[in-house]
Amino acid sequence: MTAPTPDAAPPPAPVPARAETPAQVASSHAARLAALRNNSRLLLTLVIIVGLYTCYFASSFILPLVMAAFFAMLLSPLINRAPLRWLPRGLAALFLVAALVASLSAVAAFVAPSSAEWARNVPFLLREAAPKINSMIEPLQDARRASESFDELTGGDDDEAERVVVRPPTTDLLSATPRVLGSLLAVLLLTFTFLVYGDDVLNKLLRMRRTRAQKRLTAEIVQQIQSDLSRYVLTISATSAMLGGVTALYLWYLGVEDPLLWGVVAAGLNLTPIAGPLVMAMLLVLVGLSQFNTVGAALLPAAGYVMFNVLESNLLTPMVLGRTMRINPLAIILWLLLWGWLWGVVGLLVAVPMLVCLKIIASRVEAWQGWAKLLE
Repeated sequence: MTAPTPDAAPPPAPVPARAETPAQVASSHAARLAALRNNSRLLLTLVIIVGLYTCYFASSFILPLVMAAFFAMLLSPLINRAPLRWLPRGLAALFLVAALVASLSAVAAFVAPSSAEWARNVPFLLREAAPKINSMIEPLQDARRASESFDELTGGDDDEAERVVVRPPTTDLLSATPRVLGSLLAVLLLTFTFLVYGDDVLNKLLRMRRTRAQKRLTAEIVQQIQSDLSRYVLTISATSAMLGGVTALYLWYLGVEDPLLWGVVAAGLNLTPIAGPLVMAMLLVLVGLSQFNTVGAALLPAAGYVMFNVLESNLLTPMVLGRTMRINPLAIILWLLLWGWLWGVVGLLVAVPMLVCLKIIASRVEAWQGWAKLLE
């Protein structure tokens, strides 16, 4: 190692860093917060997309869990009331599940014979209704003929169109039956399990919360979901039963065959807002066209049902539920489209209860209260 020469220049002194002004510190802090906020939004979007993807491709696993949780939340307030609270929890849960199965089986046994008869007669009903449907769409046919004549005069394409026959896909009911029965059995077992061990799971969840305020908020959200969801389902069931009874009486007055069957169908479809009444109106149009001679008389069953449904959905149900359970109709339509696409008919049935739970959670969490106001 050589010694430095006397002519060597000393190393430059380090330049001291300039202190940032408070304005610069505040702007850099705001920039970091904005970047963090953007990253959190992107992460939330990715989580939602992955969740929807999982719900779609794992529906056979997730859907029984959702149905069982729905039934458990609906029945859990009953298990703590007399006389069931004096029984062992397992026995009380077994009684509630058995009562649920018995009630659904009774409705299915009542509806099955008549509905099977109507299903067998659908081709004949369509054949009888075809002339009346043609008379209703005759103006559209005249317009189409006029358009074809105009195309012929102007030298349109005279080539004969190729005839395409579309055949509906055949369904192997024998292969689908074990899967359906397995799903129903899984829902019943999970419902029983949630009823028996639901409180223990909730207590463990509360222990995982760090502060007493978080524990209290979680317990209040769960209790409100149970009470409000039970009140919502019982109210909708009662109003749907009233709508079904009034529809059955009205159809009996008009002389429609099997008015009790259509009353039960109207009550069941009314549990799905917007989509259910629309399907019921179309069914009654078909029934009227098959049983009445004139188009005006054939539309009377559907017209009366639509009037009853409008009164029930706009006056009776809002008056009973109150303002706290009101949900924006646009949000309901979009939510039904989403879960109907993901899970089919079952998704339509559980969509609105899930939206009710989401609104309750959003209204209690301070950061989500804007979404709760948007859903109202």
